[in-house]
Amino acid sequence: MEGAKLKFRDGIIAAALAATIFVADCSATLNASVAIIYICVLVLVGLRGTRRDIMFATGACVLLSTLAWGLVHASAPDLPSALRFCFVIVALALTAALLMNRLKIQRMRIELEESRVELTTFADSVPQLLWRSTPDGRWDFLNRRFTEITGVEREEGIARQTWRECVHPDDMGPLREKLARSLETGEDVSHQVRLRHKDGSYRWMSMARRAVRSPQTGEILRFYGGSTDIHEEVLAQQKVHDLMTQLEHRVELRTAQLTQTEARYSSLFDVGNISFAEMDFSATKPILDQLRAEGITDLRAHMHAHPDLFHHCLGLIKTTRVNEALARLMGYENLAELSSNPPAENADDGPEVLLRQLEMAYYGSEYIDGRTVLIGKDGQRITVFFTVIRLDSGLHLSSHLNLTEQEGIAELRRAAQDELARANRIATVGAYSATIAHELNQPISSMTMDVQTTLRWLHSEQPDVLSAIRGLERLTRTVERVRAIVQRTRESVTAHRRKISQFNLCALVTETCDLLDSEVRRAGAALELQCDMEFPPIQADPIELQQVLVNLTTNAAEAMIATPGVRRIVVSVLNTGEGVSISVADTGPGIAQDQLERLFEPFFTTKPSGMGMGLQVCRNAVESMGGTLEVRNREEGGAIFAFVLPASEKIQTAA
Repeated sequence: MEGAKLKFRDGIIAAALAATIFVADCSATLNASVAIIYICVLVLVGLRGTRRDIMFATGACVLLSTLAWGLVHASAPDLPSALRFCFVIVALALTAALLMNRLKIQRMRIELEESRVELTTFADSVPQLLWRSTPDGRWDFLNRRFTEITGVEREEGIARQTWRECVHPDDMGPLREKLARSLETGEDVSHQVRLRHKDGSYRWMSMARRAVRSPQTGEILRFYGGSTDIHEEVLAQQKVHDLMTQLEHRVELRTAQLTQTEARYSSLFDVGNISFAEMDFSATKPILDQLRAEGITDLRAHMHAHPDLFHHCLGLIKTTRVNEALARLMGYENLAELSSNPPAENADDGPEVLLRQLEMAYYGSEYIDGRTVLIGKDGQRITVFFTVIRLDSGLHLSSHLNLTEQEGIAELRRAAQDELARANRIATVGAYSATIAHELNQPISSMTMDVQTTLRWLHSEQPDVLSAIRGLERLTRTVERVRAIVQRTRESVTAHRRKISQFNLCALVTETCDLLDSEVRRAGAALELQCDMEFPPIQADPIELQQVLVNLTTNAAEAMIATPGVRRIVVSVLNTGEGVSISVADTGPGIAQDQLERLFEPFFTTKPSGMGMGLQVCRNAVESMGGTLEVRNREEGGAIFAFVLPASEKIQTAA
C-alpha cells in the first residue's frame, strides 16, 4: 500500500507539472518552445511508472502541446512556431521510446538474474559435482556439491584453485597430462581419480570435461565438466577381479582333475588282459525318442515288424574305440581296422546283441550281459562272456572275457566268472570315469562361456558391473555343480558307506511299499504290509535298508509272473524284543533245492538277463547292519527271505 501511495503521489506531481507547463505554453507573450519541458514529465513518469504509464503520459503531453499550439497560433500560424511544435513532438516521442527501452532492459536484467539463480539452484541440486572453467583451465564456477564432498567452500576453491589439492597424489600426474592436452586440442576428457572427501577418505570419482567453442571463430570459450561418485562400482570391479582370479584357479584345478580322470579311464581302458570296446549309439536317440513318443511299448516286436528301420539303426551305430587286448583277441594288428568294421558283423549274433543294447537305451536299463561268439580276422571264432554298460553320453562300454578254453569245464567256468567279476568292476570304474568326463565337459564349457561374457562386460567402455556379478554368480553355481559331480563319483567308486542313524522303521517300510505298489500290480500281484507299532531302537542305514527291501520285493514279483492262482507278497516287520525281524514272503513257485545253496554266490542268477549281484549286495548290506539274510521255501508254497536287525543297545554292548 505504501508503494501504491508513492506511485499515486508521483502521478499527481507529474500531472501538476504538466498543467503548469500547459499554462506557460498557452501564454502568447513567451516566444519560446515551452512544451519541450514536457520531457521532464515523461522522465518523472518513466522513472516511477510502467510501460503503460509512459504511453499514457506521452499521449497526454502530445495532446497538451497540440492544444496549447492551437490556442496560441491557430489564428495566425507561422513557420517558426510550427517547427518548434514539430520539434517538441519528435522530442517527446524519442524520450518515450528511450524510457520504454530502459524498462525493457531492466526487465531483461531481472529475467537474466532469475535464470542465473535458477541455473545455480539446479546445479546445486544435482548429486554430481559440476564446474566451469575458463579457456586457460581456471575454474570460475563450482556447485554446492564441491563443498559437500571436500568440505572446502566453493568461493575459496575458485579463488585458490584448491581442487588440485583434493586429488590423490598418485592420480594427479595422469590427470594433469590429460587436462593439458585438452587445453591445447580441445578434446574431451574422461578420467577416473580418487578425490579426498571432508572426512579425509578418498573415493573414486569419474570426471568428464568438454569444451564449448565459438560458432563463428571456433575458439574455445569455456570448459564444462562434472564428476560422479563411482566408488562402489570400482570396489565391485575389484571384487569381480578377485572372484575372476579365484575362478581361474578353480577352473585350472577342475581341469587338472578332469585330465587325471580321463587319464585313469584311458589306463583302465588299456588294461592288457581285459578287452574293451566303446560304441556310439547317440545317432539312434532321435529314432528311439520318436518311437517312445508314438507309444511303442515293445521295441523288439516293433523292430522285427519293421526290418528296414532296424537295419537303419544298425547302420547308425559306430565303434568309436577299442583297446589292444580286444584287437589281439580277434587277431587284428591294426586297431583302426577293427574299429572300421560294422558292429553288427563282429559277432555271430551281432544284430541280436545290438538290439539288446537298443532295448537297454530305450527302457533305461543300466547294463546287459550274456554270451556271444566274436568273429575275428580271417573268420576265427572266439566265445566270450560280455557285459555292456550304458553311459549318459550315448556311449556303450563293453567288456569281453574269452571263454574259448573254458567251455565244458566247470572249474574253469567258475574261474572265468571270477575274472569277469573283476572285469566288471574295472569296467564300472571306467564307466564312472567316462560319466564324470561327460558330466564335467558341459559345466566347464558353460564356465568358459560365462568367463568370456563377463570379461566382455567388464572391458566395455561402460562396464556392466551388475551383469558381471550375475555372471560370476552363475559361475559359482557351476563350480559347485562340478564339485558335487566329483564328490558323488568319488563316493560311488570308493563304495562310500553312509552314516548309520536311528529312524522311523515303520514309516520307511510303508514308504517303500507305496513306491513298489504300482510295479507289483503290473506283475499281477498284491502287496501286503504287516508292521508292529513299537520297536526297540536300531541303528542302520535307512537308504541301504530301503534298497534291500526294494530288491527282495522286486525279485518276489518277478518270480510270480508265470505263477497261476493267487499272487501275493507279504512284507513283515515284527518286534522280537531283542531286535526287529524283517521278511519278504511270496506265493510263487519257490526255489529249487540245488539253487538255494548257491543263491547268494556272485554272478549266480536264475534270470535270463540277470547278472547275479543283487542278492549278494543285499546280504552284504544286511550284514553291515548286524544281521544275516537267509532264505527258505515255505510249506504252503513260495519262498521267504528274512533277517533280524539287533537292537542298538545290543550293538553297542557287542562293540
